[in-house]
Amino acid sequence: MIRLIPKFIALMIAFFVISGISTYFTVSYFIKNEKTVIVPDLVGEDIIYVLELLTNLGLNTKVKGSEFSSDFAQNNIIFQDPKPGEVIKKGRDVRIIISKGTKTLSMPNLKGLNLQQARLILDKNGLFEGDSAKTYHAKIKKDKIIAQYPIPGKEIVRGVSSNLLVSIGARPLEFVMPDLGGFFLDEAVLAAEKNHLVINSIKTVYQKNKTANVVLNQEPPPGYLIRENQLINLEVNRKTDHGQINTRRGKQKNAVFRYRLPAGYLKQNIRVELRSFDTTFILYDELMKPEREIWVLVPAYSVSVIFLYINDELVLSEIYD
Repeated sequence: MIRLIPKFIALMIAFFVISGISTYFTVSYFIKNEKTVIVPDLVGEDIIYVLELLTNLGLNTKVKGSEFSSDFAQNNIIFQDPKPGEVIKKGRDVRIIISKGTKTLSMPNLKGLNLQQARLILDKNGLFEGDSAKTYHAKIKKDKIIAQYPIPGKEIVRGVSSNLLVSIGARPLEFVMPDLGGFFLDEAVLAAEKNHLVINSIKTVYQKNKTANVVLNQEPPPGYLIRENQLINLEVNRKTDHGQINTRRGKQKNAVFRYRLPAGYLKQNIRVELRSFDTTFILYDELMKPEREIWVLVPAYSVSVIFLYINDELVLSEIYD
């Protein structure tokens, strides 16, 4: 019995040795047959290129953060893990840190740019829009930058705010409101347009002792200080009964406006506006052939005015109520 013990021990040792060798070769076989890649050198490369490269290699990108760096440009890689040259399996993570660029930079020049362009440049450089103020400027167009702080070229730290002064265009002209009283309606409209005024509403009143279709009152009144493109209101002398005269020529009109363009050889720009319900509707604004006939159905239950322009010149106005 004692003689069998050494043999049993020898068998046990042989079993463990064989099992270990078998396990080693089995694991080695599976490791060698699993797909692996060599980690490329990513430091100094642009983040977009790195994302495409790692995706093509079957690796996952994990961004650990971003840091300022005086050695690497903004959006370039400054650190990676695993290191270049290491062999790893596909599907594993590669951790990177991205450069935010130098901590300081020269303030970009935003003058003359529109507000949207300025915001894009600030964002690209890691800067923020601060307080914005607006003012008139005779030479710089609306929504463009007049001035900024910090000034262009000043050394600044990323992350600071830039205060902007934005133009709202040239200051509107101011002048004295002309007296339109006694003007026929088409003359009053023409005078208003020459003075860069906008007619807001046209109301009809009737005074028997006054000429038909002339302006009786206006708002703002004559002599009032007004600005360019200001809205004005007119009162025109006219009976409110349907079917009575509505032009100084004494023509009878109904609820349909009709006009035939003059004869000729060239097309002309025709614009027809309908002002009704305190709103202006542009019905036509196009090149038209000579002798074309224009028809407009005028809405009822409201004082309406038709204005016809040929090559931007008012040639006819008619009132309907």
